[in-house]
Amino acid sequence: MPRFGKDQLTSACTTIFIAAGTPAPEARIVAELLTEANCAGHHSHGLIRIPQYLETIERGELVPAAVVELVRETSITAVVDGHWGFGQATMSKAVDVVLEKAGEHGLAAVTVRNANHIGRLGSYVDRIARQNMIALLFVNAVGIPNFRMAPWGGTEPRLATDPMAIGIPASSGDPVIIDMTTTVVAEGKVRLQRNRGEPTPEGWIVDSEGRPTTDPNVLYGEPLGSILPLGGSAAGHKGYGLNVALELLAGALSGTGCIGIDRPLSNGVLLVGLDVKQFVAMEEFFEEADRFVNHVKSSPPAEGVDAVLLPGEIERNVLEQSTREGIFVDVETWRQILGWGEKLGVELETPD
Repeated sequence: MPRFGKDQLTSACTTIFIAAGTPAPEARIVAELLTEANCAGHHSHGLIRIPQYLETIERGELVPAAVVELVRETSITAVVDGHWGFGQATMSKAVDVVLEKAGEHGLAAVTVRNANHIGRLGSYVDRIARQNMIALLFVNAVGIPNFRMAPWGGTEPRLATDPMAIGIPASSGDPVIIDMTTTVVAEGKVRLQRNRGEPTPEGWIVDSEGRPTTDPNVLYGEPLGSILPLGGSAAGHKGYGLNVALELLAGALSGTGCIGIDRPLSNGVLLVGLDVKQFVAMEEFFEEADRFVNHVKSSPPAEGVDAVLLPGEIERNVLEQSTREGIFVDVETWRQILGWGEKLGVELETPD
């Protein structure tokens, strides 16, 4: 598999999005966030999405030069309309609004509508948490085809893999980041296994009759298979319940709508920011947080485990490794990107 430097990948992504009609600033935002996802080991939300985005532009469902707009606003709330532009550009604006309003008033809640796929959630809550604020991010996904999970007790998929993320500041400067789907795995990770020609681990997906399978193609075939809800076959009612809540919080509240409506594929968002110092002194918060972290990490590691880690630490470790050794992109994903580059008249270099 080819390995790239971070700047090399970011530059290649920026160039190809500009060639597809995206203004340079927005192209750079999307490229940086996709590359960051690969750097952190979340390849399912990285460059594998480039062909998807370009196909969406070609179909007229993604407007690369769309201008993000605040369509409703109070001192602590706002509604952001992406006008069907890149989800990453729309979310960058939403984060700006939350930081401004929460910084002035202590809290802020922003919804996002008419935005395409927003990518990796952890990037957004990390940015807010580094400003000593707590971030809560809830996302749904509407549009057909996007049925990836059967409701608890059902066999035919009716729901998406709705994700959520939380960012909490830490005295070290590296926030605690929880970024998770309400299914056992994100759809992009199944797609990645399919691109690599590899089976999925057991416990990820079931076929149209609810039977376990490790064939990633089942998720995309006819009749559709399903990803299991968070909790799997034993406790999937919990992930299912979270999924329903996110549909209503991110879909109904934002005006995006809930899954099951006939519209282009898009993400609805509810983003909340809380300024810690408006509730408790930062020193007091960090002191208690550090005590708690030390308590958790004092648990002896299990066999085969080097150390107990907090949410977000694995990604930071992978990021450091990627910076040293380069970022790998699977052969099939890069082949597809090269094909789009040729189609758009962009020459991309493949490392030796």
